[in-house]
Amino acid sequence: MGDQDFPLERSWYIGNAIFAILYGIELCMFFMSAYFLSTSPKADKSRYIYIAYSATLLVLITIALSCNQFFGQMMWIEHRDVDGGPAAYFGANIAAWYNTFGTAADVTANSLGDALMLYRCYVFYSSTTLWAVAFPALLFLASTSMGIVMTIQSGLPGGDIFHGTAVNFGIPWLVLTITFNVITTSMIAFRLFNVSRSMRNVLSKERADVYIGVIAILVESALPFTVLGIGYLVTYVRGDPESLAFADVWGCFVSLSPQAIILRVAMGSAWDKKTVTQYGTGTGTAVVFTSNGMSKNQSQGTPLQTFGKSESMAGSGSRIFAVSSKGSNFVDDV
Repeated sequence: MGDQDFPLERSWYIGNAIFAILYGIELCMFFMSAYFLSTSPKADKSRYIYIAYSATLLVLITIALSCNQFFGQMMWIEHRDVDGGPAAYFGANIAAWYNTFGTAADVTANSLGDALMLYRCYVFYSSTTLWAVAFPALLFLASTSMGIVMTIQSGLPGGDIFHGTAVNFGIPWLVLTITFNVITTSMIAFRLFNVSRSMRNVLSKERADVYIGVIAILVESALPFTVLGIGYLVTYVRGDPESLAFADVWGCFVSLSPQAIILRVAMGSAWDKKTVTQYGTGTGTAVVFTSNGMSKNQSQGTPLQTFGKSESMAGSGSRIFAVSSKGSNFVDDV
């Protein structure tokens, strides 16, 4: 038999393999985040919230991966001789408790990731108007509700996340959560581009890239998660077997994307309310790097200092903006 006889099995196998690779990246990012946050010189209790948040995401994604692997073992090893083969076993047992448990873990991780994106929008727009996050907040509540109902429906006897009643809630859930991420991604990217214009002429290229580089924009706005979500939605609606691979990869990114943001927070590279307010409200603030708060000629890029345009670069009235160039610094209010 050719490979074309097993599109479902091939898709799920590839998805699980990529999932396992991404899980390794998730582990590394979690331990890096926990290390940077726990060794931060700042005695800020909020850093422990980020550690707990990251640990929760890791536990949820571990559950999802374990359930996928166990289902694969049951399908390809323990019951490979059932009538119709592994694909038939997959269809007959897709509502099994362990598969539903994995789905619930992924949906929960997705809700936590969306909650972080909503908070990031709040960080970027709190200095202008809170009404900007009202619509994303409604989308977040709607997508979370649909995700819960879809998970319940897929776990009922005879339920199937890819067919039947569960699809009636699964499609709206995907549409809502992807729309939410498209909107929040666009809002954050727009704010990043807008704010960065006031920084291009006052930061060195090396340090400016931390804030306005392409990688910063992609990580902060969780663009990879949004793009993968669109791919998953298209294949899911069409009923293509490839939706299984997209489901696995996208299911890992529901944890990987917010973890990437947490890592940037831990390394002191993410935008916070202070940064946005300082550089995004047109107050005419300039930024230079100095080794000890002295003149520009002595700049060596250690602490980050801010000066109003009316102030002298070497003046004693300089204001320290507490973001260290060292990776282990933790930024407040992120």
